[in-house]
Amino acid sequence: MSPSFWNNQVHNKGMIRWGLLAVAASMVLFASSIQGQEVAIPDIQAPVTDQVGLLSSSAVQQLNQKILNLQKEKGSQIAILIISTTNGEPIEDYSMRAAEKLKIGRQGVDDGIIITIARDDRKARIEVGYGLEGAVPDATANRILDTQMLPAFKKGDFEAGLNRGVDSLIALIRGEALPEPSAMEKVGQGFDTFAQEFQMWGVFYIIGVTFYFIGGLVPMLLSRWKSALTFLVATIVGVTVYLIFGVLPIGIFAAGLTAFLMGIFTVTITAASQASADGGSYSSGSSWSSGSSSSFSSGSSSSFSSGSSFSGGGGSFGGGGASGSW
Repeated sequence: MSPSFWNNQVHNKGMIRWGLLAVAASMVLFASSIQGQEVAIPDIQAPVTDQVGLLSSSAVQQLNQKILNLQKEKGSQIAILIISTTNGEPIEDYSMRAAEKLKIGRQGVDDGIIITIARDDRKARIEVGYGLEGAVPDATANRILDTQMLPAFKKGDFEAGLNRGVDSLIALIRGEALPEPSAMEKVGQGFDTFAQEFQMWGVFYIIGVTFYFIGGLVPMLLSRWKSALTFLVATIVGVTVYLIFGVLPIGIFAAGLTAFLMGIFTVTITAASQASADGGSYSSGSSWSSGSSSSFSSGSSSSFSSGSSFSGGGGSFGGGGASGSW
């Protein structure tokens, strides 16, 4: 064979080799570009932000309430972020980006904690603010992850793992000497707590208050003392129920229901006695129906949202905490 043939073969092999290298380099660059895209930090409207539906609504409400109670008591904040993936970014870096954006904890006190869970990556991190590094040092955060959170995550029980972890962190924070919340913070935190309660018990609040005034004012058509008696008895019942169960909306609902039933009873008995005295010229109950409550539905609470009531207070983080995987 001629020398030109061999030269062509060598040239072709070189072209193929360079072509394969170019394809491989392109694939690497493409994969790197995809992996390098940072996952956006979500805006938060409550202590728990679950972007993947990992928790039930009741579990989210329970965790929210625990964290808001802590904020009201100590001023400290905890935020829980649940995402699908960090897209290849180390969870430590993602958590720090979240800390820089959300600023959980009070400014100058820096008493915030961020719990980040990347479900598909099977990774979790506890990020601790400067002001809580004494109460929750890295070794303690690591122990909470390893002994209380990750074992439950391995079993798929994320609700139990998060509740155990949050309970442990709250206990540690409560033992730390921190500045008391300011008067304005207490007002804001009180509103946060009411907002969460209203979201859970809105129907009880609305029906309770409405029934309370309807039941108490209707007897006033007959006599003022009957109306006053209705209000008095209903209030006593409501306060008693609240003291027994410790849940304000249940107490309000009990007071409203009592007033409503007493109002109906008073009107019915009075109407019946008048009808008897007048020889049946008055028909009892024809002008009043218990159906007045039909205009209220459980959907009434959906018009109120805790919305923007929870946000960071300007806290700073320095990278303290711990990470783990399951």
